[in-house]
Amino acid sequence: MGLKAQPPAVPSGLVRRRRLEELLTGGASRPFTLVSAGPGAGKTLAVAAWIAFGAAPWPVAWLSLDHSDNDPRTFWADLLGALATSPAVPADSALRDIIPAAGFGADEALEVRARLAELPGPVILVLDDFHEITGAAVHEGFGQLVDHLPPQLRLVMLTRSDPILRLHRLRVNGHLSEVRTSDLAFTQDETAELFDLQGIHLQPEQVGILRSRTEGWSAGLRLAAMSLDPRDIDRGIARFSGNDRSIADYLVGEVIERLPPEDRAFLLDTSVADRLSGDLADALTGRPDSQRMLEKLAGANAFVVALGESNEWFSYHPLLRELLRHRLSLEQPRTVADLHRRAAIWMATQGEPIESIRHWIQAGDIDGAGRLLLTALPRILSPDGPALAAAIEPLAASATDVPTLPALLASAAYHLHRHEYTSMDRDTREAREFLDEAPDDVRVSAEVVINLFEMGVARMNGDIDALVAAAAGAIDLLDRTPRRAVPASRHYRVIATANLGGAQLWSGAFDDAERNLASADPESLELGLPLVNINAAGHRALLEALQGRNRLAERRARQTTQIIDRRGWSSEPQSLAAYLAMGLVELSRGHVDAAGAQVDHGLSASGRQTDRSLRLALAIAAVQVAVLRRDPAAAFLADARLRAGLTRTPKANELLVRWGAVAGAEALLLADRPAEALERIGRPGGGGFAAAWERCCLARARFATGQQRAAEVLIEPLLEPGYSYREPAIQAWLVQAVMSDRNHRETAALAAVSAAVDLAQPEHIRRPFMVTGGLVALLHRYRQLGGKHAGFAADLVETITPTEQGRGGGSLMVEHLTERELIVLHYLPTMLKAGEIAADLFVSVNTVKAHLRSMYRKLGVSNRREAVERARALGLL
Repeated sequence: MGLKAQPPAVPSGLVRRRRLEELLTGGASRPFTLVSAGPGAGKTLAVAAWIAFGAAPWPVAWLSLDHSDNDPRTFWADLLGALATSPAVPADSALRDIIPAAGFGADEALEVRARLAELPGPVILVLDDFHEITGAAVHEGFGQLVDHLPPQLRLVMLTRSDPILRLHRLRVNGHLSEVRTSDLAFTQDETAELFDLQGIHLQPEQVGILRSRTEGWSAGLRLAAMSLDPRDIDRGIARFSGNDRSIADYLVGEVIERLPPEDRAFLLDTSVADRLSGDLADALTGRPDSQRMLEKLAGANAFVVALGESNEWFSYHPLLRELLRHRLSLEQPRTVADLHRRAAIWMATQGEPIESIRHWIQAGDIDGAGRLLLTALPRILSPDGPALAAAIEPLAASATDVPTLPALLASAAYHLHRHEYTSMDRDTREAREFLDEAPDDVRVSAEVVINLFEMGVARMNGDIDALVAAAAGAIDLLDRTPRRAVPASRHYRVIATANLGGAQLWSGAFDDAERNLASADPESLELGLPLVNINAAGHRALLEALQGRNRLAERRARQTTQIIDRRGWSSEPQSLAAYLAMGLVELSRGHVDAAGAQVDHGLSASGRQTDRSLRLALAIAAVQVAVLRRDPAAAFLADARLRAGLTRTPKANELLVRWGAVAGAEALLLADRPAEALERIGRPGGGGFAAAWERCCLARARFATGQQRAAEVLIEPLLEPGYSYREPAIQAWLVQAVMSDRNHRETAALAAVSAAVDLAQPEHIRRPFMVTGGLVALLHRYRQLGGKHAGFAADLVETITPTEQGRGGGSLMVEHLTERELIVLHYLPTMLKAGEIAADLFVSVNTVKAHLRSMYRKLGVSNRREAVERARALGLL
């Protein structure tokens, strides 16, 4: 990326074209400058000279694009990397934090725009060779940026053809500056100066002929200057017959043929590399003086250019490089593969495995590419993921017609990067069939990699048992194999450990999950695997949230989501756990809008091909958010979506299925359908997280149907000191408090409320109080008697009073009063007897008495006076 972000160095003998500099400077006052002309027109050199001579009015960021930038993640990663090199982007700019990963798309592109708008001053972004961009996804995302250019950004686009962007609005609004072929063409004076600088002094008519025949075409004139023999200029000029590509090939050929044989051989051998250093050129040519040779060539003409100011790296002009490669393939076809192998080996020794893989593939050495891929593959889960995916794409594509183990592993990695899990599953299954034929030195690494792909498939299917088996299998293989035999052993182990911890969470093995996630969290960061890190940290926060450790969960989830948002990773499946954890914490604390926002974000960021377990858990949380909002219709709709998701996930694990049933039962209780809630859950499980919530929900339903003793039996285990799951324990104590209060056991009721408040206050848990009716009077009594958390109790009263006023006197535990019962209720504080109420309502006395009996049962009272007191406490009177 570093070289792509540097403009080419300007040769010392360059003609300074001030009229072009003025044209570009004037264009920079507008948001968009389009420099569009054919190959060899001098676009790149003209803009590079404008920058080098200090004519650009603001700091410049440069990006040379190539075919790999057709992947949106690679394009945006390179674009942001280029901007980061500009002094216009402060060190603390949020723009530097975005690291595009696989899910980067149009929404994240808008985030780039927002952060560009925060820059303190203008920045010029030069995009060279934009014609290389043909991908629709890149055009769509970049088009959104162009449509809404922030005032700080000045785009300068260099391209051989006009881009597929909506430039007409910019043109109509006067926001577009255009530099075309005619502007780049050399004038008569510029042409004469060009030849003078080459030591060729032409007569005006000779200059006119050359300029006329080339139409001022930069490449043609430069090649002519290099190919003309000063002793017979007229004969050389006579060879010119046009300015099309054939003349360029001819002139380049003339230049090459005039070089000494050793220099010509140097150019041919080094043409296999897109960018060259002296050391790389030495490795390719076998000569010791490549650095001096490259510097000589760069100083002699504009077709070999130094990249940056240090003269460490060089690049050949595309016209020259293409012709050299063509000549090399014709003259020395057998050496091409060997040269790519040399480049691959050199790149690998320099710590550049991705470039090495490119050369192995170009050498046609599939085994060499495959071996290096086994070492580099963890990078698919790092910021290098887009570059690695682009490098292995040709090898991955070959798996369709020629399925080999390296090709299938490359294809699986490519599909993993693109979140195409069904295709990855197919590749992985086929790759396992090749394991027995694999060489001994790669078999274990290949099997570990296949296990890792199988983990991805299991997560996509929500198959926790398969996920545990694949992760444990990978770890077992690594334990039984010396680290030297698996070069990326530590990376593979931390990926497997993070996935195993997440699977153990859903299996209910919380202690094992905590141990593995705590191990994977810091180590993944140390190894440069940030996506693995946010996956592990997110699951740790989720585990803490499920256990009611809200403070720890919030801190960890907030830190993780901040990283996710800064990096632009909100669409990555590894991010879902952190959003879910944050949503559950907000839900537990009764912050229904904040909880809904987190849950909605997680659901919208995930598609059907994602981590199914996390998506199902988000769907469960969506039901709970609707319940807390007291919106039965929304709760039932969310529950229907949840059940549809469970149907699409036949291997969903037991914890999620049971937790989902609890959420659906809570929706039924909200709608005063306790009998159906009982049926939805059935019998409670033996223990664990899901069983705790099952017992709470069943107890509420039993109590609502008058089965108090059954309710007491259900919650009894949750009332034990030190119970593992804090929020269900709080809910159980509140059920106990209401039941005791109904039975006029005031001391027991107060003790139960006190226990609930004591458990809730340290973690600010409010949700159980919000869904349990009949608590306002008990909480007032708790405060009056000097409870040690009286302030928190006052906060609870303020939180739940509007809820209880709005629910018609009922609760999720007690049936709602009907409209007719509410009318009768308003007669109770009066002196009217039942017969008088009946006469006033034009109903029978028996009807009024039936309403009174129903009201007493629902309010948990036994007489008229108690009904009035309870109704007032609930805000119904």
